[in-house]
Amino acid sequence: METKSLIFLALCSVVIPVGVALVGKYPRLKDFCAALMVFGTTEYGLRTINFYSREWYRGTTRGFELCWLDFLWIFILVDERRLARPAGPRPLPFSLGSMLVFFAYNALNAALSEPKLFGLFELSKALRGLMVFLAFAYYVKDERALRRLVWALCIAVIYEWFWTVHARLVLGHARSEGTLSHPNALSMYNLIAVPLLLAVALSDAGPRLRKACGIAAFLGTTSVLFTVSRAGLFSIALLLLAVGLTCGSLRITPAKVLAAALLLVMGAVLYAKLAPSFEARFASEGGLEKEYGGEDNEGRGVYLTLAEMMTDGNVWGCGLNNWSYCVSNQYGPRIGLQYLPYRGTDEVPPDGPIPADANIDAPQAPPGHSLYAITLGETGWPGVLLFLWVWLRWLWMAGSFFSRRSSAFRSRFGVGVFFSLAGAFSQSVVEWEYRQTPLLFLLHILLGALAAVYPARPSVLARR
Repeated sequence: METKSLIFLALCSVVIPVGVALVGKYPRLKDFCAALMVFGTTEYGLRTINFYSREWYRGTTRGFELCWLDFLWIFILVDERRLARPAGPRPLPFSLGSMLVFFAYNALNAALSEPKLFGLFELSKALRGLMVFLAFAYYVKDERALRRLVWALCIAVIYEWFWTVHARLVLGHARSEGTLSHPNALSMYNLIAVPLLLAVALSDAGPRLRKACGIAAFLGTTSVLFTVSRAGLFSIALLLLAVGLTCGSLRITPAKVLAAALLLVMGAVLYAKLAPSFEARFASEGGLEKEYGGEDNEGRGVYLTLAEMMTDGNVWGCGLNNWSYCVSNQYGPRIGLQYLPYRGTDEVPPDGPIPADANIDAPQAPPGHSLYAITLGETGWPGVLLFLWVWLRWLWMAGSFFSRRSSAFRSRFGVGVFFSLAGAFSQSVVEWEYRQTPLLFLLHILLGALAAVYPARPSVLARR
């Protein structure tokens, strides 16, 4: 183990007990940790370490990762378990059972696959997501906690917008990535956040929170445009329309007409400014025929072909997080993608030269550009069906808030999370960013808070 890893573990042995003790002594510090964790999803990379790091591997996780956000959920979860002891065990949050079954399946899949190391990397991240879900499912006990989380999300989206504009106007990036690793990650971040913020802006929450959510929702929408994400552009338009029809009043007033006109004008001006970027991207990357039509390039169609090849004769897939390894070494060459193969899990793979007729852009294969494709290829049809079950449980939990049309804050929070899930799902059709740490954490924070207020009855929080 590297020296920096040993130093980090030594610091953990001090920081975690001290942090847990302080949170237990000062309840407001726990509230701060919860809000900071929401905001911190914009800057999760400030302090990150990978044990047994394989930075050269082109997988969705490249080590046993820990970041500074992990300390926050540990403080919250340990304190919540401490508080629960006198009253006895708490009921398990809704959907946790399906999440645990899917996790157990992935653990078995990683144990039975070769190589195992990359699967264990991804499994450790999935475990962290589960713990984040539990921490916030137990932390949220009243509407005040929910409001803190929404306020923190407002600040995070506005903060991200400033960095998005900075990347576009100051750094001159054609596609803004904000503080995240890629423009598509920034797009999904806002597809998760904006629907919730807009739903709360249309609730009976206090005027300051409603205004803040409205401003953040607008700025988050512009951030999606700055990413020049094709899926993001269509998804955000549909999500805004869906939230507006679901949560907005159908009564037309002069104020609403004026607000709608101003938004249309600002949107038109912004789109006109960004239209050349969208046109250039559509032209350079081609249409659906080029993207999905052949196997002679790394378009998204080839990822579906590769996923089917991985499950042909192997119902369990190639193994969790083994996509890049198996495609580079086995499946890619079968369809004319001449990758330079990996030499095992401990040796840095060759970085060139790439043959002129290799039909590839990099020496090793990237992750499959679709959460569906990468789940199918790595975990097989059982993995796809179990993951679909998890998503359906989440959507059922959030969808229960549609049962009675109400402007109550907690009701609109649930409706907003439903459309947040829809936003994450829509981007996941063509991307794998769901597995990135900040997006995984943000979604599980919202799901944990949602599980805390489920079932969707007005008196649930009042009785707690």
